[in-house]
Amino acid sequence: MKQLKILVISLFSLIILLNCPEVKAIKNSTFLKERQKAYLNSKKFIENNMLSSTGIYTNYLNKSIVSQEASGHQYLSESAGFYLLYLANSSSKNKFQNFYNTTKENFYYKGIFVYRLAANNEKKYKINATIDDLRIIKSLLVYDKIHKTNFYNNEARNLFQNLKSRVDEESYLTDYYSIRFKKRSENVTLSYQDIQLIKKFDNKLYAKSLRLLTKGFISKKVPLYQQSYNLKTEKFTTKNINMAQCLLTMEHLAEVRKLPVASQKWLQKKVELNQLYNIYSRKGKAVDRNQSASNYALAALIGRTTSNEKLYRSAIKSLIAFQVSDTSSKIYGSFGDKKTNQVYSFNELLALLALSNIKTAEFDY
Repeated sequence: MKQLKILVISLFSLIILLNCPEVKAIKNSTFLKERQKAYLNSKKFIENNMLSSTGIYTNYLNKSIVSQEASGHQYLSESAGFYLLYLANSSSKNKFQNFYNTTKENFYYKGIFVYRLAANNEKKYKINATIDDLRIIKSLLVYDKIHKTNFYNNEARNLFQNLKSRVDEESYLTDYYSIRFKKRSENVTLSYQDIQLIKKFDNKLYAKSLRLLTKGFISKKVPLYQQSYNLKTEKFTTKNINMAQCLLTMEHLAEVRKLPVASQKWLQKKVELNQLYNIYSRKGKAVDRNQSASNYALAALIGRTTSNEKLYRSAIKSLIAFQVSDTSSKIYGSFGDKKTNQVYSFNELLALLALSNIKTAEFDY
């Protein structure tokens, strides 16, 4: 009986110890050190291997091929936007200003940021991707918010109005505008609707975009989102759910506090089980069981935006597991494939954003 009493007291003491501030501080310290190391290695790899005087390479390997998708040392406005968001949160005003000036000089053409440049920077693909324009515009507002200035306020507003004049159809921001054919898309991709930014400039567009995203919610059983809506047929065109696009939609909803609890719980469960697969069916079944660093980076950003520390930490731990830790590897510190040395900017930049101390979750424009 005496031994049992001692055991109970010991267990009680252990519970107190595990929940005391000092133990939590130690756990926090370990997590923060691991995250900081991963962040610094990621930052170093990008700056030394992916950054040029024109922008961010699409791939570490310089093997450009003729394709509808960018490759090798070609450049994407997508990458520029992600990197600008990162720089906007940094302490260096000059780095942001210089990179933004370079981005505008190289990508901006007749009212839009073209989505792609050739490796030699001689060819502009005269079509945009609306979400990339919005991301670049957003970085200007983030810069002003962080540095407490109005330096880019008029610039951001003018860029938005120019974009709207080209892609607005029925008060929706469609996917793209073709300069060559002077035609806008009939599709509205849900992940392209950065409703937090849209709300800043146009309440009517915001209201319609939010209704569309809400309508795109599949079900409480499958709390994911449709991929695209066709304005001509007035129907969603989703066959399978691309998780990266779905997570971007979730992040945009989270930024205006409209992400359903069911979606947050689904995401947290998948992250904790390390089962955040690349593609799901509309019934919620995994179609492609491959996983990517970018999905866990997006999950971490959602965790930070929703102040869900458990989701954030779990996602960061899974993200770090993707990082190349072999110091002898040419791509050490990246989130690429150490067998092929393929390193894609999308993975790298989202990981950089997730690992850094960005403060965009606190914004209310």
